Amino acid sequence: MGAELSSELAWISTRGYLNEGLSEGNIKIWIDPLQPLRLEKQTLHLGCPNRFFLAWVRDNYFQHLKTALERGRRDGLPVEAIELEVAPPVKPAPAERETLPRQQELPRLHAYKTAPLRFNPRYTFDRFVVGANNQYAYSATQALAAGSGLNTDSLYLLSEPGLGKSHLSQALSHQILTQDGRHRVYYLTAEDFTNELVHSIKTNCVEDFKAKYRRSCDVLVLEEIHFLSGKEKVQTELCYTLDCLTENNKRIVFTSSKLPRDIPRLGRQFASRLSRSLISTIEPPDYETRMKILERKARDNGLNVPEAVLDFMARRLTRDVRQMESSLNSLGAKSRLLDRSIDLALAQEILGDLMDNKPVPTLTSIQEQVCRYYLVTFDDLVSHSRRKNLGLPRKVGLYLSRKLTDLSLEAIGQAFGRNHSTVLYAVNLIENRCRRDHKLQAQIEFLAQQLDHVRPSIMDQTDL
Repeated sequence: MGAELSSELAWISTRGYLNEGLSEGNIKIWIDPLQPLRLEKQTLHLGCPNRFFLAWVRDNYFQHLKTALERGRRDGLPVEAIELEVAPPVKPAPAERETLPRQQELPRLHAYKTAPLRFNPRYTFDRFVVGANNQYAYSATQALAAGSGLNTDSLYLLSEPGLGKSHLSQALSHQILTQDGRHRVYYLTAEDFTNELVHSIKTNCVEDFKAKYRRSCDVLVLEEIHFLSGKEKVQTELCYTLDCLTENNKRIVFTSSKLPRDIPRLGRQFASRLSRSLISTIEPPDYETRMKILERKARDNGLNVPEAVLDFMARRLTRDVRQMESSLNSLGAKSRLLDRSIDLALAQEILGDLMDNKPVPTLTSIQEQVCRYYLVTFDDLVSHSRRKNLGLPRKVGLYLSRKLTDLSLEAIGQAFGRNHSTVLYAVNLIENRCRRDHKLQAQIEFLAQQLDHVRPSIMDQTDL
């Protein structure tokens, strides 16, 4: 007990000097989560929530910690060094473990039979694989869970299905409830919110519904917000709810596969409230991140997968995390049922249905195909010329590069002499135009079919 008390006092003394060198937001996000674990041989050991957090603090704040420690030592603190390590997980008591995933329901709404979503126990921050494609979204969600650092209490997680939106939104819910089980966290889909509102209207308990979400809610997490497209009355009710939560500094998380402006039939007032959120995009994972995901999930499933097999799978499974997880599950099941070792041959069998063995188009092949189709030169395509005849080919090239490769927005933009925001704008523009312009849609489909038959040249290999 004495050692524990000493470590806590040493940390309190050291932390006091950090207030002078760091902003309040940085302290709440990166310093407050540190835990004093023990004081051993005049070394203060501090626990971090996970490995990513540890690496970030070591790279960005360790010098601040050392400076604070030196100042404390001059004032008589008997500590010579600081060490960072991942803190052991805190296991809640059995009673808490049962209550954390549950969401409170009001008595008069008990007749609404659709069960609230349950939190997946595996969807926590320490089990989320962080890479260049999702680091910003991960950090933003952690900051919101900590309660500061974003200058907003609302977060909008944007990505295609299977890339980690639900994992992060549930990780935030887990962390808030673990820190304080008294918080009232409502986690549900936009469809469930709609159905519950309709039920409250039919059973004359609208006031109970309003009380639940406006006055009895600390954190509201709404998945698949695009479901509210065209539902004007639900949007209006949610607008009032969001206003009430915002006024009381409650935290709100939305998830969607579309930007607010791209969701059709969204009321201006509701779209405006969504757009006030911090919009954080999760991109498809690059090769390095896919390797880390496969390694982590193989380890979690107790599978001994050779690196050559992981490399093979990481290069083939480029769509989303669910695809990788499903393939690993199939690999393990077939290995156990047939008593076969996990090797490249077994992996090729498992992925047979997923792979079409067609060469993956490269940026160079896409650019060449676009130039041939629209009769423009490569230099014109990547130039900054504003000539009218270059606008469409350029946007089509960016769109195809995004849809047919797993390269990042930055990599695509660099190949076209553009930045990542220009790529994202072009992709959204072409998608919207294709809904109205069937001629353009036919052009896109034709180019995509042609690129299916393009075999990468030696020059193209640099793009892979």
